[in-house]
Amino acid sequence: MFNRAIYKAHALDQLKNRWVAPCLVTAAVLVIYVGLYVASGIVADTSKGALLVQLISLLIVCEVGIASMVLHYVHLKISRSTVPATLDDVLVAIGDYSVKGILGLLWYSLWVFLWSLLFYIPGIVKSIAYSQMFFVMIENPEIGPMKAMNISKVMTNGHKADLFVMELSFLGWGILCCLSGGIGLVWLIPYEMTAFSNAYTALKMEAINTGKLTPADFSK
Repeated sequence: MFNRAIYKAHALDQLKNRWVAPCLVTAAVLVIYVGLYVASGIVADTSKGALLVQLISLLIVCEVGIASMVLHYVHLKISRSTVPATLDDVLVAIGDYSVKGILGLLWYSLWVFLWSLLFYIPGIVKSIAYSQMFFVMIENPEIGPMKAMNISKVMTNGHKADLFVMELSFLGWGILCCLSGGIGLVWLIPYEMTAFSNAYTALKMEAINTGKLTPADFSK
């Protein structure tokens, strides 16, 4: 049974006395993203602006893909272990999952975009259906983006509304973060990511226990 209140409460317990590392990782991700975005605006008016903007856009895609895997890796560890996240975890995530993160982001974005062509609602529904694929790839390094997406669709079957409502439950905090100039995201993102890590674990266990998936499905 999906219980967002429990997942969120556990997230706060799991982050207790362990906020520093995930907050620093989140801050670094945000600073790099904002820096690239600002840089694209600066170079847009130069003589080679179009080329430089395209290059920076490519770097942003790579940064988002890699950052997604780093954040999923760090927060899945926090949700599964009492050992604090460290710089080594970040380096492992970058070293082992960078390419997969970029490919996963492109594959995810492509399918969400195609479904969005029908209308916004199908795009939103599919974005939720595919939302667990990065957790799947982190926990099972041998699984590629395509299989991870298919597993995510099975895991989220019957729970897309639950995940949507859970995302909405962070909306108030998101508004406060906007009022703080985005600074609050440094704390909100770890909280949200850890809560969704707990949800992922619950969805995986349910899928296996109900026979929707088997442990063998999580191997290559």
